[in-house]
Amino acid sequence: MNSQEIATFIVKNVSWFVPIPLLVGIFRRKYLVRELLIIFLYLCNGVLFELISRTMAYYKIHNLYLFHIYVLIEFLFISWFYYEIFKRYISPKIIPSIFIVFTIFSLIDSFFLHNILTFNSYAKTVECLIIVAYTAFYLYKTFDEFQDQDPSDTSVFWINAGFLFYFSGCLFLFTFSNFILTQGKPMGMITWALHAFFIVIMYSLISVGLWKSTAK
Repeated sequence: MNSQEIATFIVKNVSWFVPIPLLVGIFRRKYLVRELLIIFLYLCNGVLFELISRTMAYYKIHNLYLFHIYVLIEFLFISWFYYEIFKRYISPKIIPSIFIVFTIFSLIDSFFLHNILTFNSYAKTVECLIIVAYTAFYLYKTFDEFQDQDPSDTSVFWINAGFLFYFSGCLFLFTFSNFILTQGKPMGMITWALHAFFIVIMYSLISVGLWKSTAK
């Protein structure tokens, strides 16, 4: 099996990993505190968009415009999650303000900087930068507070690790995605295989986080 075949296999089968953390969340539902319920809704949204995207692809319907919608909804849930985590440390107005500014930028990107039928790489890149900043701030506050405890015993630690791995790993891919997609199908497939790999790692870490949820 050559690299092209491996890449194709990964891209075609990554969808099987998407429901795993959702099933873990359902199994642990009575232990899900507010921030974990937000992650559960985020996962439901991911599964829904995956089903719609795959269905449209099966019927050969152009589906790239879905990513413009998905980016906004994804950023909403993740920002909401960190809003709950950070509300003890920062003004409650900061993250909602970030979301409003990002929404305006994303709409400008979709309708003026990029065609709605192309990949919204600018908005996705900015989303990655902001979420990586969220994860870095969480780590800073966590290691400052948990000097005598192991933060890996908490659900949020693992979920944050998943977001950090995925969004930092994909930052380069999204920054140059439109250019990469012009380099031919083999390069595009390898790029999407890397993206799929990052998704698998993120969902695996989120699954661990949900599994570590404890009674309220």
